[in-house]
Amino acid sequence: MALILNKTGLDRLIHFLGNDGYNFAAPVMDGGKVRYKHVELVEEVETDYVIPANSAKEFFFPQTETIAEIEIGKTNVELTPVEPNAPRTVIFGVRPCDAVSFASLRAVFTWDFIDESYTKRADNGVIISIACTQGDDSCFCTSVGLTPDATEGSDILLRETDKDDYIIEAVTERGKELVDTYKELFIEADHKAKPIFSPAIPGEIDLEKVAAKLATTDHYGDPIWPELTRKCVGCGACTFSCPTCHCFDITDEGTAFHSERKKNWDACQIDNFTLHASGHNPRDTQAKRWRNRFMCKFHIYQTKWDQKGCVGCGRCIRVCPVRLDITEVMEEFSK
Repeated sequence: MALILNKTGLDRLIHFLGNDGYNFAAPVMDGGKVRYKHVELVEEVETDYVIPANSAKEFFFPQTETIAEIEIGKTNVELTPVEPNAPRTVIFGVRPCDAVSFASLRAVFTWDFIDESYTKRADNGVIISIACTQGDDSCFCTSVGLTPDATEGSDILLRETDKDDYIIEAVTERGKELVDTYKELFIEADHKAKPIFSPAIPGEIDLEKVAAKLATTDHYGDPIWPELTRKCVGCGACTFSCPTCHCFDITDEGTAFHSERKKNWDACQIDNFTLHASGHNPRDTQAKRWRNRFMCKFHIYQTKWDQKGCVGCGRCIRVCPVRLDITEVMEEFSK
């Protein structure tokens, strides 16, 4: 017998969590695409999807947030820090690849400075993931050493059953605490889990060979970079949709007397990302910018933070307007 969450139980869970002060987020149909959003009713929750178009990271790492307020007087300037809004949040329906990315982001935001804008939100979050029973030709989690039912980063892993409900597996103490707190909402039954989707491995990919080639600067002038990335238009869609991309800019926005210091997502694929005040740009071509992104995913994340920079979610492939495929570069550097 297994512990089961059915639709009635999910409906009551959303209601009970709301009464207890939690925000509840889940995949919903929004503008023709499935996206993670805050929900209040079980009818809003979408269950038939491969992966939401946006990353779940934005609940802990918002696209934009105010981190300070600035008042300019005649004789002084006052800067008042703004504490991050960090409500208790349950994110339901996270795919395992997205769940893994939270460890990657925490490593970045606690590396040489504890960024409480991220950690306070993440510490108040509970991740309920659902193992994948379907996918598409952009999924490649198995090519980066993951599986469609990986538990890393999840507090609770759910497995879909042949009865259209979920088998519950509490992974962390935080997950066990939530299950114990709301145990009356679950039932015990002997339901069978649906088969796990198995992504097709795109070509010959050897991550060890990729990492070895990126470990030196010998590849910097390789003509393979402009050849593989000649289609890139520098829109930044890949970075904004990626669950492990973490770059941001800080700007002051307002008037001459009052302004807000804002933290906004930024993208290494945009041409002025590394533009110096002098006018010099060390990454002055799209090939160099794309090389940097690839190195971040498969070299910097591993050597600096011992984490995965790419979780194989495939969003960068799906959103690319010119269908630039990161797995093709992975294949080339596996030779």
